[in-house]
Amino acid sequence: MYTIYQVQNGDTLASVASNFGISVNNLSSLNGIMVGSLLNPGDYIVVPKVQNENPYFREYVVKKGDSIYGIARANNISPSQLLRLNGLNDTDIIYPDQKIMLPRNGVSFYITESDDTLNDVTKGLNVSANELARQNGTIYLTNDQLIVYKK
Repeated sequence: MYTIYQVQNGDTLASVASNFGISVNNLSSLNGIMVGSLLNPGDYIVVPKVQNENPYFREYVVKKGDSIYGIARANNISPSQLLRLNGLNDTDIIYPDQKIMLPRNGVSFYITESDDTLNDVTKGLNVSANELARQNGTIYLTNDQLIVYKK
């Protein structure tokens, strides 16, 4: 079941995907939008009908003077993790009222790369493969798959 969502000021593919509990890749495919593309306020996109509270990530609204480094440091993640989590590049500029995803307290995440193995992921998250599978369901280890672990 899907519905139409009107893009709001500050929305990004990552923030909308997080709000509706789907991946950025799924949202971009569903709407024929390239990952990393900007959303324009007032545009309409297709999203899942039911909006659930995301247990792993929360939305953060960028404030004047914020930087990727400052936001990452305040939330105990690396700037590169913050960029990848939100589908941003190191040359992208963030702006006030932009919405980005941040991990909730107690949540670790790993974004896979093309040559990652399950061992790489379990070491990166310091968790057993069984626990990782229990929390994530099926893990395919495709490039840019978001894998989460809640302590």
